[in-house]
Amino acid sequence: MPTYVTGIAPTQDVGELEKALGKTGLEHDKFVVITKDEPTEEHDDSFLNFIHAVPVEHLLLSDHGSDVPGINPASALNNYIAHPHVVRHLGNLPIPDDEVDNYNDAIDDGRTVVAYPVDGGSQASIESAFHSAGLAHVKAF
Repeated sequence: MPTYVTGIAPTQDVGELEKALGKTGLEHDKFVVITKDEPTEEHDDSFLNFIHAVPVEHLLLSDHGSDVPGINPASALNNYIAHPHVVRHLGNLPIPDDEVDNYNDAIDDGRTVVAYPVDGGSQASIESAFHSAGLAHVKAF
């Protein structure tokens, strides 16, 4: 059974996202929105839960001089690297590897990925709400 419904919004604009997603009838505090926008006060004040993707060139990579025992920096990045030199913006969302590039490309192109958890039999209603909000590539994983 899928655990999340995902979709791609055509914008990163907080106001536009709030307007579109706020009319869905879904619980606001369950939305996860992944964007490459820098964090702002508008993001912080939003009812949406924003995750700000960081390009790989902005990751601080250690020379291992300040490693914490038992934590390897390379293993810490494993959840974020989908392919060599490409940040896996999607973190722990259960999106199959053959779909990850579509979502990463959307984020890199200035769109956002929206995810919402599936509770029980809610998948069809969430998918319908996402389509009504104008999201593309709506899928459940």
